[in-house]
Amino acid sequence: MLNMDMIGRIKDEKVYIGGLGTGTTFQAILDQAESHTTFKYENSPGGYSSSDHTSFVTKRIPVLFFFSGLHSDYHKPSDTWEKINADSAAHLLDLVSNVAWRLDNAADRPTFVSVVENPNPHEGTPSGGGGGYGPYFGSIPDFGQTENGVRFSDVKPGSPAAKVGLQAGDVLIQFGDKPIKNLYDFTDALRRSKIGDKVQVTVLRDGKPVTATVTLEQRR
Repeated sequence: MLNMDMIGRIKDEKVYIGGLGTGTTFQAILDQAESHTTFKYENSPGGYSSSDHTSFVTKRIPVLFFFSGLHSDYHKPSDTWEKINADSAAHLLDLVSNVAWRLDNAADRPTFVSVVENPNPHEGTPSGGGGGYGPYFGSIPDFGQTENGVRFSDVKPGSPAAKVGLQAGDVLIQFGDKPIKNLYDFTDALRRSKIGDKVQVTVLRDGKPVTATVTLEQRR
């Protein structure tokens, strides 16, 4: 799966590409495609991020995520058309087209690889897995559930949540002394927590409560 999210505001020719480690053939293909461009690349093996491709990662489908970085106009009316760097965006689209062509014509299809990753600065969902929402927890929420807890669509390998055995399908109903009824409760609880806190959490697994103590970590 190829995802282009926020590629119109490329600055200083710097481009972020995530998910290289999720497909067995991605690194070699990107090495070939990138050699024909002048971008400065920041590549990451992990596939989790706050964009549309994350739902594919949870289904064990290889992904590549092309991103030009956040900016001060993000989700604001001030993000107007004249600020688009059209030339650089077009060059990036040439790169994506090249990658797609190489994937289509390769002898082998990429096989999914589960990447144990550190949280990265390009994540930003209120899920316990992205920047700006308190310490790192490591869950990916099921956004289809809006009440009666927070269901995990996945748990990042190597994360604090994974280390204590939390897993996809668990429904978080308690975080410390705070009942969790929805994603907003979870976001608020994380924001009020500190790095290194040991938090007792309760999830429902197959309808039965399971309790674990999670040590919250720093976002890196």
